[in-house]
Amino acid sequence: MQPRVVSMEYFNIIFRLLSISQLALFLLFVVVSSNPSRVKMVGVTLMFGVMAYVGMPLIDSYTSYGQTLTLLWFFPAIVPSMLLLFLFFIFEEQCNIPAWMLALVSVSIGGSLWFIVLGDGLAWSPLWLQILKLIITVVAIGVIWSGRDADLVEVRAKARIAFVLVLAVTTLMVLSLEIATGYNPPLLLDTFAQFEIFSITLAINFFTARLNPKGHLMSPPVVAKTDAAKAQDPVIVELLERMREERLYADHDLRVGTLAKILNTPEYKLRQKINQELGYRNFNQFVNHYRIEEAGVKLIEESRTPVLTIAIDVGFRSISSFNTAFQAHFGLSPTKFRAESA
Repeated sequence: MQPRVVSMEYFNIIFRLLSISQLALFLLFVVVSSNPSRVKMVGVTLMFGVMAYVGMPLIDSYTSYGQTLTLLWFFPAIVPSMLLLFLFFIFEEQCNIPAWMLALVSVSIGGSLWFIVLGDGLAWSPLWLQILKLIITVVAIGVIWSGRDADLVEVRAKARIAFVLVLAVTTLMVLSLEIATGYNPPLLLDTFAQFEIFSITLAINFFTARLNPKGHLMSPPVVAKTDAAKAQDPVIVELLERMREERLYADHDLRVGTLAKILNTPEYKLRQKINQELGYRNFNQFVNHYRIEEAGVKLIEESRTPVLTIAIDVGFRSISSFNTAFQAHFGLSPTKFRAESA
């Protein structure tokens, strides 16, 4: 073997080991954090999967345990699915996974398990399964990007851009490289990929320790308020009064920027005030509070009006989004709520 190849192989090993150390550190961080159990479970599985992805080639190449530990390839195979769920829990702060997302993740996880058990590790995964993982990664990017306008938590809103860039550059590159080379990338490209993984994990741990030492990946729950009489800030008082008196929430296209113009205040300041003064972490939660309250009254007083008509009238775009928000607020579906209130 030529000296340059040997040196590159050494660098490859070093970067893999350094990446594993950083991933293990973040895994420990997730375990000891005060986040909900669903975040811990998915986060630990995600980190273990990436560790297995980085470490299994070393086990296969330099030890005799490769065949014995073949099933460990299952964890790298489900990394895109765990990443999607992890980001969904953190950025959307929801417990209920949409049916379409659950189906997408289930097919990917089930397919990965099936082919790894029957085959010889990740290399036996068919092309359609790899493309599905690529699609899941794109969906994860969409989840982060689509919620940026409604996010009222300043740090998290800024983190969305960084996460989108990291996912777009790293995960898509890795999956594309795997599909193109059949899990046998050139040593130079593989070493570069390992260096990138190490750099990203090191940066994540550094900024986490500096900006979020308590480990709150999700904002702690706060009791949201919409009572103008209890508000102290004049901007918030005006906001709450005009929301009720002018039914601004009934506008399907209502955005923070629109309210900022109405109130003649900078958008970033209004975001901070709604978050810090009223306790809302998401703009949709703030607006939907008014929509659901009015819908509850209309369902009782206008017993013959179709549910869809009420949903559209108070500002929702679809019956599905209305049902989800109503269920979360009242613990009942709109139809059952109307029946029990009759």
